[in-house]
Amino acid sequence: MAAGGKEEVLAAVQLADGGWVAGSRAAVFLPDGDKLRRVGWEAIERAAWDADASVLRVFETTAFGTPLNVTELAVEDPGRFGQLLRERVDASVLVQRHVPLVGKKGVRIVGRRNPAERDAAVTWNFVLDKGLEPDRPGLIEAAEGALRAVREEFGI
Repeated sequence: MAAGGKEEVLAAVQLADGGWVAGSRAAVFLPDGDKLRRVGWEAIERAAWDADASVLRVFETTAFGTPLNVTELAVEDPGRFGQLLRERVDASVLVQRHVPLVGKKGVRIVGRRNPAERDAAVTWNFVLDKGLEPDRPGLIEAAEGALRAVREEFGI
């Protein structure tokens, strides 16, 4: 692709096993067996650097009620790749709102879009605060109602 394209590598880091991970304007490329798997930035929930273990953990969004998919990257120092990861994940967030449902506890609603494509579809997810269980009567319906209200408020 031409310089400046959506898939041009902006940062990469070598893994302890000799493999590589990389990021472009549109996606991060994570190890998947002996090849790389393309994951759009809007599908990355967050990342966390564990300096003691020299592991960068990348958490992907998943369907509500399922655990986040975690990819552990053993690297000496994430360097510029870690900075790119943070910048692109932050840039993918369009809307983030906490809505109380039970006292102060509630749901965090997040709308994301791939930051490399201004007309890309918005994906939505919500995460219940610790201490709130999805099997609590009426809680999921309340969370879905909060999601509808936030989408309506922002016209998305």
